[in-house]
Amino acid sequence: MALIPRRTCGAASGTTPDKVVVLQPRFASGILGRFLQPRLKESKKFVRIPLEERGSFLWRNMDGQRTVGELAVVFGKNFPSEGESVPERVATYLYQMSENNLIEFVNLDN
Repeated sequence: MALIPRRTCGAASGTTPDKVVVLQPRFASGILGRFLQPRLKESKKFVRIPLEERGSFLWRNMDGQRTVGELAVVFGKNFPSEGESVPERVATYLYQMSENNLIEFVNLDN
C-alpha cells in the first residue's frame, strides 16, 4: 500500500461535475505514436474512457504524491458504504488502471 500512483493520461469533465472522462492517446508509442497521433483530428486523437463516481473520485485524488493506502483512507471516508473492503477494492481498481496504461506507479521498480 506504499505505492504511489500517477496519472499518465489527460482527462476531461464527464456528463456531470463529479464524473471524469480519461483521454488515452489512440497511439501512444512507436512509429504510430510519433507520426500518426499528431496528425489525427481532435475527435480521433483520444480514446474516451468514462469513469463512474468512485473511479472519478480516485482519479481526482491521484496527485503523484499520495500512496495507495492514503487514497484508500480518503476513499473510505467519502464512501463509507463500501465497508471493510475499501483497501482491496482501491488496490484492485488502481491495478486495473495500471494494466490499461492509464496510470503508473512512481516508486515501482520495473
